[in-house]
Amino acid sequence: MRATAYTTVRPRYGIADVIGLLFRELLLMIVIFLVIFAIGTAAVLTLKRSYTATSTVYAGVGQEYVYQPRVGAIPTDRSGQPLEADAVAQSEAAILGSLEVKRRTVAALGADRILGPTAKGTPAEREVAALKVLDGGLGVGVTPGSAIISVAFKSDDAERAALILNAVVDQYLIQRRAVFRGQGSQAFADQREAFESELTSADEAYEAFLQSNNIGDFATAKATLAATYQTVFADALSVRAQLNQASQRLATLEAQLARQPAEVVLQQDLNISAQDQILQLRTERENLLARYTEDSQPVRDIDERIAGLQAYVATGTTVGPKEVRTGPSTIFTEIETTRINAAADRDALGARLAVLEGQLNQLRSRQADLTRLESTNATLMGNRDNLSAAVRDFQQRESQSRADSALVAAGADNVRVIARAEAPTRGSSLKMPLLAAVFLFAGFTALCVGLLRIFTRRGFTTPESTGRTLDLPVLAVAPVKAR
Repeated sequence: MRATAYTTVRPRYGIADVIGLLFRELLLMIVIFLVIFAIGTAAVLTLKRSYTATSTVYAGVGQEYVYQPRVGAIPTDRSGQPLEADAVAQSEAAILGSLEVKRRTVAALGADRILGPTAKGTPAEREVAALKVLDGGLGVGVTPGSAIISVAFKSDDAERAALILNAVVDQYLIQRRAVFRGQGSQAFADQREAFESELTSADEAYEAFLQSNNIGDFATAKATLAATYQTVFADALSVRAQLNQASQRLATLEAQLARQPAEVVLQQDLNISAQDQILQLRTERENLLARYTEDSQPVRDIDERIAGLQAYVATGTTVGPKEVRTGPSTIFTEIETTRINAAADRDALGARLAVLEGQLNQLRSRQADLTRLESTNATLMGNRDNLSAAVRDFQQRESQSRADSALVAAGADNVRVIARAEAPTRGSSLKMPLLAAVFLFAGFTALCVGLLRIFTRRGFTTPESTGRTLDLPVLAVAPVKAR
C-alpha cells in the first residue's frame, strides 16, 4: 500500500492572470465603487462655501526685543544687538496664534457669535467648541526677512469671518501689551527699599566709626592733618633755624660784652693853673707898661716870672686831671640790653620749638591712627557708596519701568495693524477636489476588494496559474461542470 502526502499550495498568478481575474470580478468592483462614490458625493455636496477674511500686521523691532540687564549699569546704547525683523515677526506671530489670545477672543465676542447657528450645549461645551473653531480656522503666517504678519480666518459666513478676525487682532494687541508690560516696577521698588534699609544700617555703622575715632570726615581729616603737619613741620624748621641764629647772636654778644668795661669816664677837668698865671702875668705886664718902660725893674721882674712859668709849662707836666667823673658805659649797656633781648628771644624760640615738636609728635601719632583706620574706613565707605549706587540705580529702573508700563499700556509700541479684516465678497469651495478624492478613493477601494477576492479564492482558476503553481504542463482544459 502506497502512502499519500497532502500539502497546501497557494496559487501563483501572473499579471495577465490578475487582469483576467479582475475582469471576472468587475461587477462586484463596480457595485462597490458606485456605493462608495455615492456616499462620498452626498457628503461632499453637503459642504458649505467658505469665506476667508485676511488682515496684515506690521511687527517692528521695539525696545522689548533689546537686551537690558536687570542689575548693573543701564546701557546708554539702546540699540545693541536687536533681533532680526523675521525673528521679531515670528515671535509676534506666536503671540497672535497663542491659546490665550483665542480665549480672550472667545471671552470678548462670546461663544455663540463665533459658532453661529450651530451653537449648542452647555456654556463650557460652547466655549470649547468656539476654541476649536478658532484653532481650526485661524491661520498666521510670516515671510522670511519681512516684518509683516499675515493673518487669515476661514468661516462659512463672510461677516462672521471678518468680525472674528478683527477681534483676534484686537485681543492680540491687548495680550502683547500685557506680555511686554513691565512687571518689574514693584520688584524694583522692593529691591530699592531693601537697599535703602541696608544703606541706613551702613550709614549708622559708618557714623559710629567716625564718632568713636573722633573724625568728622575721614578724607577731609586726613587732608587737613597732612596740610597741618606740613605747616607745623615747616614752622619747626624755621624756628630751629631762628633758634640757632639767636644762640649764635647771644654768644657773639656775650663775647663782645666781656671785652667792654662796665664803667667809663664821663667827665674829666684838667689842671691849667700855670697857663692861667702866665695870662695873669701878661695882663699885669701890660698894665705896668702903662706906667713903666720895658726895661724898668717891675716889667723885667714880670718878664722873668713869665719866662719861668713858660719854661715850666714847656716841660709838659703842668696839665693833668684835676677832677674825674665816671659812670656806666653806654656801649656796655647797649650790648647788655641786646644780650638780654637775644637771650629772651632764644628762650622764646626754644619754648616755641618744644611746642612745635610736641605738635609734630601728636600729628604723627594721629596720622598713624588714620593710616591704621584707613582700611576700615575704605571698607565702610565703599559699602555705603555701593549701596547708594544700587539705590540710585533701582530708583531709576523703577521710574523707567513705571513709565514704560504706562507707555505700553497706552499703545506706544512698534506693532501696527496695516489692514483690518473686511467681509470677503468671494467664497471658496472644495467640492471639486473632494469629489476627485472621493472618486479615487472609491476606485482604489473597489480595486482592493477585487484583488482580495482573487487572492483569497481556493483552487486553480486559470490553466497558466495551474501550470505555474504545480510546475506541470497543462494538456487540456475542460469547462467547469455546474452543480
